[in-house]
Amino acid sequence: MKSSAPSLLACRQLTLSVPERVLCRGLSLAIAPGEIWAVLGRNGSGKTTLLHALAGIAPRPDGAIVLDGQALAAQAARDRAREIGLLLQHEEAEFWGTVLDFVLLGRYPHASSWAGWRSDDEAAAERALAEMNLAAFARRRLASLSGGERQRARIAQVLAQAPRFFLLDEPLQHLDLVHQIRTLALFRDLARTGGRAVAMVLHDALWPARYCTHALLLRDDGEPLAGPARAVLTRPNLERLYGCGLTEVDAGEGSYFVPRV
Repeated sequence: MKSSAPSLLACRQLTLSVPERVLCRGLSLAIAPGEIWAVLGRNGSGKTTLLHALAGIAPRPDGAIVLDGQALAAQAARDRAREIGLLLQHEEAEFWGTVLDFVLLGRYPHASSWAGWRSDDEAAAERALAEMNLAAFARRRLASLSGGERQRARIAQVLAQAPRFFLLDEPLQHLDLVHQIRTLALFRDLARTGGRAVAMVLHDALWPARYCTHALLLRDDGEPLAGPARAVLTRPNLERLYGCGLTEVDAGEGSYFVPRV
């Protein structure tokens, strides 16, 4: 029986740790459709570990993670993959097929058999390539692409997966400025009008207050700070987080923060 609980990906009293160090303790938050969460913190603060836990691919953490009111760990991996899409920070394995072949891998959770892809799978992959401005690259080998082009193909693969919850680990890495803006705008629109939810790890303080509705700061003391972006993304909070002085620039819809050097 399908749960009648609200559509949420949530954690309660979550503690994340690595040997000899607690990264984050007592974290409780709920990610809902329409929301875009920025996950911010210094190197080694637990951002990637958190996204892996929320996707269900990390060892069972201390605390509860639930999807639509049901324990995430109790749900089958393929069922989770239909609902949660994870963009990894790094891809270890090389892929020697075409860009379209690579993006089609995102359709695996929806495949009905091993007989091959259906026409709607191919259409979803082609739409995702177009959204990332890669339609003309579909028949090229993935290995022939530049770093930024390959990053856009990786994002296209997650788009083709069509989950309700996007967990994006450094989606802007390797992207030039125009593709950073297009990518942020795309996920903002998916949340606003497409009923999706997004949590993304970002390192640049220029973007979160402009594109995100909520923010999570993973601080060095292990005490997280989470809430609406306007309340969390303040100059004092970000200066404490990053350990450097920042200048705030009001841009109407939100502020930019740039280092004082």
